[in-house]
Amino acid sequence: MPNIQIDGKLYDTDTLPQEVKGHLAAMQQCDQKINSWNMDIAIAQTARTAYAAELNLLLEQVAVVGAEKVEVVEAEEVDEVDEVEILSAEEVEVLEAEEIEANR
Repeated sequence: MPNIQIDGKLYDTDTLPQEVKGHLAAMQQCDQKINSWNMDIAIAQTARTAYAAELNLLLEQVAVVGAEKVEVVEAEEVDEVDEVEILSAEEVEVLEAEEIEANR
């Protein structure tokens, strides 16, 4: 005689009506499905975190719109160019501020 406790009350499962047993079985199936979905959600969240981390690594190699400022230099001012460095907007602002400060 197995017993089941529902809402703090103990019931003998052998004496429960078929309708009650049917509802209990349906609830157990619902619980199993919910547990399965929760595991799927956990798997998807873990995968999403991995994709986000990989995306951040890949985006480090991509230029951000509006983050670069290219300064045009007249050809006669430059004899030879070995390397060109593209500065971010923030770096350009710092350099401009330093230049203004130096010219005061």
